[in-house]
Amino acid sequence: MKICIFGGAFDPLHLGHEKLILELLSKFDKVIVMPSKQSPGKNAPAASDADRLKMLSLCSFFKDSNLIVDDYEIISDAKPSYTIDSVKYISNKFKGDEIYLALGLDQLKNLSNWHNVEELLKLVKIICFNRNVLTENDFSIDCELIEDFNYDISSSKIKNLINSDFSQIKTMVNEKIFNYIMNEKLYRC
Repeated sequence: MKICIFGGAFDPLHLGHEKLILELLSKFDKVIVMPSKQSPGKNAPAASDADRLKMLSLCSFFKDSNLIVDDYEIISDAKPSYTIDSVKYISNKFKGDEIYLALGLDQLKNLSNWHNVEELLKLVKIICFNRNVLTENDFSIDCELIEDFNYDISSSKIKNLINSDFSQIKTMVNEKIFNYIMNEKLYRC
């Protein structure tokens, strides 16, 4: 089986994440979405673990039988969450299967700085969502590129706009997630 891991804070999950997950579901036998507890070099997520998992459940793909939302990093005592540990966990759970790791271009460019990256690259193949700015010769790591994935949305941008421009946020997250953010008063200063 071909399995792809897609991790992140999902704080909040936005339309770019949703499109990426839908694209992965069309290419892989299983897609494992793994919310992080705390990424190295970043602050802990602003929304609670329960809120981030709830937002994932509000997406159209949530009931897809090929999707697994895995809370391994959230329930782990490890801070920060290192991808190598999560990949080892998934590799052990799916012994003998082909494991991929989906990354955005920003993470691919920073991959050489990741914890135990050499070991990580022995365990997974990389799939990168390209914003039409990278060619295969631009990077030394062997990876599969998914071209023209142009979504200029970020969770940070959403959090920065939460107190000033609700209408713009509505274009960045699905309606159910927008309503959840508003009803639960997430990301308010």
